[in-house]
Amino acid sequence: MFGANKKSIEEIIIIFNNFYDLYRKGSQHMKNMLKIACLFITLSLYNCNSVKGTDTKDISSAKTDVQQTTSKEMIEKGFSKGTIATSKSKECPYILTIEEYTDKLDPMNIEKFFKGDVPKQVWVKFASLRMPSRCNEARPVSILEIETRKE
Repeated sequence: MFGANKKSIEEIIIIFNNFYDLYRKGSQHMKNMLKIACLFITLSLYNCNSVKGTDTKDISSAKTDVQQTTSKEMIEKGFSKGTIATSKSKECPYILTIEEYTDKLDPMNIEKFFKGDVPKQVWVKFASLRMPSRCNEARPVSILEIETRKE
């Protein structure tokens, strides 16, 4: 509403002086209206911020907060943070690595969830399978639910 330059400050002083003159001469109703107007003007001035003060770090921290909120929600829903890598082995084309675990997993039914390209970062719910491994480097799991992770 008002900038922080010298001219607008002078205008504000003039407005306050006019309000004060009306306040001294006016009725009780008028005095209440002037108090409300002065409060409104004071709040308006207080809330005027320049755009120059906006920092890109604030924006990136807001994105991080959203990602942390999303991570927290997904973990509460029972998902684990995972990364899918393609394997050189023909027996197990994909290797799933979960952040909380050190061992590698062989997602047996991943084709059921992704027809084309398999995303690299995912949220996943899985169950261990009691069967022989298809490959030596990972143990077999069945994916129950999977979602792409944007981080």
